[in-house]
Amino acid sequence: MLAAETPELIHGFAAMYRNMPKNGGRFLRSSRYELLPTSPVPLGNTGVTPPAVTPDRVDIDVQMQFYGQYVILNEQCTLQNQDPALTAVTERLGVSMRMTEDELTRDMLAASAGFINCVGGGNGDNPTEITASDCAVAYQALRSNNAKTVATNIEGADKFGTSPIRNSYLAMCDSDLSTDIQNVNGFVHAAQYPQQANIRPSEWGNVQNLRFFTSSVGSITTAASAAGADVYNIFVTGMEAYMLVDQESYGNHFVYLPPEFSGPLALNASVGWKMSFASTITNDLWVLNLRTTRRF
Repeated sequence: MLAAETPELIHGFAAMYRNMPKNGGRFLRSSRYELLPTSPVPLGNTGVTPPAVTPDRVDIDVQMQFYGQYVILNEQCTLQNQDPALTAVTERLGVSMRMTEDELTRDMLAASAGFINCVGGGNGDNPTEITASDCAVAYQALRSNNAKTVATNIEGADKFGTSPIRNSYLAMCDSDLSTDIQNVNGFVHAAQYPQQANIRPSEWGNVQNLRFFTSSVGSITTAASAAGADVYNIFVTGMEAYMLVDQESYGNHFVYLPPEFSGPLALNASVGWKMSFASTITNDLWVLNLRTTRRF
């Protein structure tokens, strides 16, 4: 069988994964205690007890949702077709399930993440095309909020044409931006990394402290710039910035019903997938949407 046009699925790379217990209700609550203030003033010798501080807790609730898709196969199709139709359809259903997860995650980030417009370019639009200064602004915004980098540094090696790579945040975007990103000053293509182990096919390259991953199903907001051009959303994220959740006993699984369960004449079989899924941002300060337009 010929290959199908399967996109790279990138939007879950930096996510935390959580499992909601069976019979745990419809909502999963995640909580964190905020940092307490420092105490730089000495107690002194007065014996006076200083005032207590109050810890703050943040609760984030996410509601489970359920998704599914199925295909009906006539018994004559599986009986007479020279291709293994059931196997081929099952494979395509698996891809559909993973694409659904990626799309839901992408749309959640587009709807929820705070944004920064690129302003360093020269195309005359708002936002402009992406530049090195825009990448620096995105990095500094996360760094100033103590976001931890996702990708560790890649040490330099004595190999011609390679460059060491710094600790980096992940930047996920549409593959239409590949040329624009490559034209950013200081860009290092993934093929120029001194070590090629564990490099994903979707990784395009590095600019400063951002490692870019591209997909043909990246996030685009049509006709949203000041000049009416499409705006491309680049999700720049640190560790533990957003979360994907499934539910125990209702994760990703397939359902196959043979023809004998389809009716009096047992004419049709069905195969499909079901999944429980939810996604949410867990720290707004550790993920942002760097919005850009094309260079030309």
